[in-house]
This record gives sequence, C-alpha cells and structure tokens, in this order.
Amino acid sequence: MPKGVYERIPEKHAMWGKYHSEKTKTKISKANKGKNHPNWKGGQKKDTHGYVFVLMPEHPRANNNKGYVRRAHLVAEKMLGRYLYPEEITHHKNGIVDDDGPENIEVTTQSKHSSLHRKMKN
Repeated sequence: MPKGVYERIPEKHAMWGKYHSEKTKTKISKANKGKNHPNWKGGQKKDTHGYVFVLMPEHPRANNNKGYVRRAHLVAEKMLGRYLYPEEITHHKNGIVDDDGPENIEVTTQSKHSSLHRKMKN
C-alpha cells in the first residue's frame, strides 16, 4: 500500500491526544457532572416549546430519562399544598409558557384547557 493518506498512524501518535488511565477517566467524568459541569444552570432547562423544567428526580411527575419536572407544575403544587392529580394540568393565563408566576398559573383538566385555548384564539 502506498505511503501518505492511507498510511497507518501509530497508536500513540501525538495527533491522537493524551491517553488517560481508567482511574483518571473516572475522575474526569465525575468532576464534570451536575454542579461541577461548566454549563450547569442551577438544575433548570427549557424545552423546544419554551417550558422551563427543574431537576427533581424524586418528584412523582419527573420525566423518566433525566428527572426533570415542569416548573409550572411545581408552582401549582405549592399553591395547592399537594401534588397535582394525574388528570390535572397547568394553564398559563397570559400565554407566555416561561412565565410561571402564581398569578399566571391555573390548574385545569385537558378538556377545559382546550376550550380555554379555543376562546383565546377567537
């Protein structure tokens, strides 16, 4: 095989970077998780629709893969003094989904929520 582009690069070649021991790899992975991660935003994130989620893995409504709960649900639960029932959802009165102030959150059912949005459109 001709030398050049297809030449096999030695495994410990400088362009491959530094090789870390398993112990060092474990330290690196633990150091960059949660609050230690450079992109940590206090356990809050927004989804593609603009809803704000809070990291609470122990909450009954936490999503299965990452442990986040909608912040609007947490605000509603604090107002009610209990967890939301499975059939209850939150409605943002002013239509701004990241405005989770208690005055903007209303607890409703899916059918009532749909009628609220139909009225808002008309």
